[in-house]
Amino acid sequence: MTGLLFALFSATSYAVVPDSLSFLTGVIYNEAYQPVRATHVINMNSHVGDVSDSLGIFRLPVYPGDTLLLRNISYLDTLVPVTIIRASGYVILRRAFYPLLEARVFKWGSTYDDFSKAIVAMPTPQSLGGSLGLPRADPDHIPYDMNETLLKSRGFMLTSPVSYLYHNLSKKEKSRRKVYWNNKNREKHEIFNAIVSPESISGITGLSGDPLLEFMAYLFQRMVCDFKCTEFKIYSEIYSHWDVYQQLGL
Repeated sequence: MTGLLFALFSATSYAVVPDSLSFLTGVIYNEAYQPVRATHVINMNSHVGDVSDSLGIFRLPVYPGDTLLLRNISYLDTLVPVTIIRASGYVILRRAFYPLLEARVFKWGSTYDDFSKAIVAMPTPQSLGGSLGLPRADPDHIPYDMNETLLKSRGFMLTSPVSYLYHNLSKKEKSRRKVYWNNKNREKHEIFNAIVSPESISGITGLSGDPLLEFMAYLFQRMVCDFKCTEFKIYSEIYSHWDVYQQLGL
């Protein structure tokens, strides 16, 4: 009788555990193993979601058989079974690049200002995360303790004199801010370098070999945008120089 009860208990436990709901905590990295923040993580089975924080960490209620969708505008959409994330503790996203083969404006006028006004007036398309009611993360958000302008402002000194002295005199805090901005700018440098890489420029112009190198030399001598510019502005400037380059017949 005892053996039968034990067998029934074991069978019941085996049936319940695989289907039990639990919270999954994971970390999102890029291919350089740097945390990727502001990534929507969506449980495709329950439609429950979360957004990764500044350390790339997310937390979701899941069942063992669930699948998660990870979406970030700078990376490829990725589907990952919960079992794989639970085994490794992290997910690696691959960078996504968007080559612009051709751009034409038909009804917004003939100038760039007309185009800009039309784009600004257009409603913002709703993302999958927005349709599911997920919280939004601001990729340009700067924590207050990393904001040099705020920490050195007169208003901060008057309202929080102790914190003002601590953040501006502490070597530890200065070092933390330096590391933060180095990491933040490193990602921008990587994006910029990828856009102006020979592979990317070749995809835009169709050039290769010596003609490609000649155009890149022409481009880098005249390019104003750097890593601080948006991807849209970088691509726009590349296409503008390419148009002029072709007109000059160089």
